[in-house]
Amino acid sequence: MAQLPAETLKTVLSLQQQLLEQIDEARSVEFTLLEQFGETDETIPELEELQSIRERADLYYSRFSVTLRRIYDAQPVASRDMLELLARSINEATSALAATAANVREIKSNWNLL
Repeated sequence: MAQLPAETLKTVLSLQQQLLEQIDEARSVEFTLLEQFGETDETIPELEELQSIRERADLYYSRFSVTLRRIYDAQPVASRDMLELLARSINEATSALAATAANVREIKSNWNLL
């Protein structure tokens, strides 16, 4: 069975937790925005952005799950391509989390939802 270094696995699991938290926060802000202001021409762009944020976070979460499963199922070692995909996914998810967290903060600020 192929295994990853403990630090790499810890990083991936931490990113998955952050992605779940981001999905939750984006959905919470979307719900609050709809409850307080409704679906209007002014709120639709923000609602769409929040949905996009949730979808991206879910995509990275799913990618990590599938990639980890394939790596740990590999015999005798994981392929170089799978390890490169994991490394690339870590970098992309880290960048995406920072950018989309800023977007959520901006939406909350714009609508005084802080």
